[in-house]
Amino acid sequence: MVKQFNKITQAYFPYRQLLIRQNGEIKYLPITTSIQLVLALFLLTIFSWFSYSTIKYFSLNEKVSQAKDNLKQSQTDLNMLSAEYQTKNIQLNQQLSQLQQQQVMLQDLLDSLPEKIAPTDTSDASKPISHSNAHMQTNHDSVLKSLIQVENRLNSLEAAQNNSFENMSSRIRKRKQQLVKVFNLTGISIDMIHHQSTQPVYAQGGPLFELSKNTTDKYHQLTNELIDLRQLENSLKNVPVKLPVKDYYISSGYGYRKDPIFNKKAMHKGIDLAGWHKTEIYAPANGKVKRAGKNGSYGNYIEIDHLNGFTTRYGHLYKIKVKEGEYVSENVVIGLMGNTGRSTSTHLHYEVLFDAKTINPLKLTKALKHVL
Repeated sequence: MVKQFNKITQAYFPYRQLLIRQNGEIKYLPITTSIQLVLALFLLTIFSWFSYSTIKYFSLNEKVSQAKDNLKQSQTDLNMLSAEYQTKNIQLNQQLSQLQQQQVMLQDLLDSLPEKIAPTDTSDASKPISHSNAHMQTNHDSVLKSLIQVENRLNSLEAAQNNSFENMSSRIRKRKQQLVKVFNLTGISIDMIHHQSTQPVYAQGGPLFELSKNTTDKYHQLTNELIDLRQLENSLKNVPVKLPVKDYYISSGYGYRKDPIFNKKAMHKGIDLAGWHKTEIYAPANGKVKRAGKNGSYGNYIEIDHLNGFTTRYGHLYKIKVKEGEYVSENVVIGLMGNTGRSTSTHLHYEVLFDAKTINPLKLTKALKHVL
C-alpha cells in the first residue's frame, strides 16, 4: 500500500530542481517529492478554506437578507395587529359605553316597576359594568385573544340585559292582563276606571332626565308600557278593595231581600256590617269627602269620592269624624258605627258605586284583595 502511494507521488510530484542565477552565479534549489506534496496540501487547504468561506459568506448573507425580510414582514404584521387592536378596542369601548347606559336604564326601570311585580332580588341587574375583565397582556400574540374574551364577556352581559328587559316586559304584560282579568270578574271595565280617573296632581317636579335618543326602539316601547302600567296602577290605587270595618259580621248581603221593617221584597244596594256600638269605621281607600251629615234613612251619613269612578257610602253612623271637602287617606278613621236613620240595630250600611251604579262590595273585595 505504501509502495503504491510512493509510486503515485513520484509520478505526480517527481524530484525537481529550481535554477537560481544571482550575481553571475548559478545555484540549484532542490525540490523534493515531500516538499511538493506539502506545498500541494497547503495550497489545497488554502483553496478549501477559501471555498468554504465563500460559501459560508453567501449563506450568511442570504440568512441576513431573509432575516431582514422576516423582520420587515413582522413589522408589517405588527402594524396590522396594532390597527386591528385599535379598531377592536374602539368597538369594545363603544359597546361597553352602550351597555353601561343600558345598565343604568335597566336599574331605573326596575326601580320604576310597581310593587306588585317588582323582583325582590335585583343584585345582578344592579352590578356595575367595568373594564376589570378587559386587562390586556403586553404579549402581542395574546392581544387579540384577550380582546375576543372581552368581547365574549360583553356579549354575555348584553344577552343578560336583553333577557332582563324581556323578563320585565313579560312582567308588565302579565300584570296588565291580570288586572284586566280580575276586573272583568267584577263586571267593571278597567279602561273605564283608567279613563275616569281624575286624581289631582298634588305636587310633582324635579330635574329633567330625558330618555337617551340613542336608546333602541325596543327600550322605548318597554318604557311606554311601563308608564302606561304605572298610570293604570295609579288609577286603581284608590279602588275601595278593603271593607271599612275590622271587627264585624255581615248581617245582610247585597241584593234582593225582605225589608227588615216592612217585611217586603226590596233591593238592598249595599251590605250591612254589624259590630259593637262605636266601632271605628275606616276609609277603604284615598278619596275626597263628598258629603258628611244627616241624610234621611241613612241617618248620619258619609259619601267619599275616590276620584276614579268609584264612590263609597256609609250609613247609620253614631258619629262623623270628617268634613265635607276633606281629603282622606286609606285606613283613616272617618266615623263610628251606630244605629241612626232607618235601622233596627247597631251596624254600618256600606255601599260601593262605580259610574253612579251600585255594585256588590264583597264581589269587588273577593276579586281584588290579592291583586291591588
